[in-house]
Amino acid sequence: MDEPSGELVDEILATAIWLMASDVHFDPFEDDIEVSFRIHGRLVEACQVSHIPNRVSKAAVQRLKVLARLSLGEQRRPQDGQLHMQTSHGSCDIRVATIPTVRGERMVARLIPEKVPWDSLHALGMSRVEEQIVRHALDLPGGLIVTGGRVGVGKSTTMHALLAERRMLGQSVLTIEDPVERRMQSYQQVEVDEHAGMGFADALRASLRQDPDVLMVGEIRDEQTAQIAVRAGMTGHLIITSVHADHASQVILRLLELGVAPRYVRDVLRLVIWQRLVPVVCEECSGQGCGSCLGLGVVGRRPEFELMSSLEVIDAVYHYIEDGGGTRGLDVVRRREGSRTRIAPPSGLYGLYHRHQLKTGRNSGGMTVAEQSEAKAHGYGVLSD
Repeated sequence: MDEPSGELVDEILATAIWLMASDVHFDPFEDDIEVSFRIHGRLVEACQVSHIPNRVSKAAVQRLKVLARLSLGEQRRPQDGQLHMQTSHGSCDIRVATIPTVRGERMVARLIPEKVPWDSLHALGMSRVEEQIVRHALDLPGGLIVTGGRVGVGKSTTMHALLAERRMLGQSVLTIEDPVERRMQSYQQVEVDEHAGMGFADALRASLRQDPDVLMVGEIRDEQTAQIAVRAGMTGHLIITSVHADHASQVILRLLELGVAPRYVRDVLRLVIWQRLVPVVCEECSGQGCGSCLGLGVVGRRPEFELMSSLEVIDAVYHYIEDGGGTRGLDVVRRREGSRTRIAPPSGLYGLYHRHQLKTGRNSGGMTVAEQSEAKAHGYGVLSD
C-alpha cells in the first residue's frame, strides 16, 4: 500500500481529533475525494487536506478500510468497522461506515473520544433542581426514564450519565446498544446484531433473565420493544431509554404511537428528559467568524433541557384522554413546560455535583427561592433542615 496515502489518512484523522470533530466525511467525485469535518454540528472543509487526488484516492480508501478491519474486496455492499487511534491530542475510538455510490465508495468516520467531561448530571449542565428531579426518578422502584431529542443531540451521553448516578447505589446495570460506541468499565454492554437475529426486542427479552436492576435500551424503535420495556418497568426494573422527539410531550405521544396504552404510560413513565444542543457564540468575534473559532462563529454547543416529572406525565396523559386521543391536550402541557426550558450555563459543563437532599437555602447545598419555586412547579416539595 502507498505509504504517503497511509500517512495522509492518519493526518486527516489526527487533525479531526485535534479539532474535536464528531465526523469525517469522504465523498467520492470524478476527479478526487472531498474531505470534510463536522464540527459543532456544521459540516466544513477539512483544514489541511480537503481533497484527495485520484492518483492516491484508492490507496487512501484501502488504508482506512484496513484500519477499520473492513473487506477490501467488498465494494458493492455497505460495511461497518471500528478502529482505535492514539494521538498527542488524545485517544479516540472511530467507527467507519461505507456505502457504494455511482462514483465509488462513500465513507464516514464517527469519532468517539475515550474521555468525555459529561459523566455526571451536573457536568451535563443540569441545575440543582433538575438534578434533584432526575435523582428522585432514579431512586424510584422501577419504571421508565425516557430521553428524547433529535439525532446527535447527546441522548446516549445523558443516558450513560444517568447510569453513572445509579451505579453509585451498587446496582446491577446492563445496556443494550446499537452499536456500542463507548466501552464502559463499570457495567456490561450488549450490542444489537440484526444480522444474527438479535434486535433490541430480542436483546431486551434475554437481558431480563440476567437479573439486572437497571437496563439501558439505546432506543425504542418498534412496538415489540416498547411493550417489553413497559412490562419490565412495571415489574420493578428501571429502564432507561430514548426516542426521537421534537419536544418533551412528544415523547409521550411517541410511546402512545408505539402501541403503549395510556394507562401504562401514566403508571410506568417516571421522567421525560428532552434535550437539544444550542451553539455557544465565539466571544472573540461575536459570531462573525475568526481564527479562534475556525471561522464558524461558534466555539461549541451547550445542552438545553425540558423535564417532565411523573406528576406532569399523569397530567399530560389525562389531557390526552380528555381530548379523545388528540394532541391538543398535549400541546397545552407543552406550552406550560416550555416556559421552564433552560439553557445550561457554561460552568455547568464541568465538575461533579454530589448527591444531596432537596433543602432550603440555608447552607451551601441549598437552593434559592427561585429554585424552590421551580421545584414546586415540577410537583416536588421543599424539605426543611
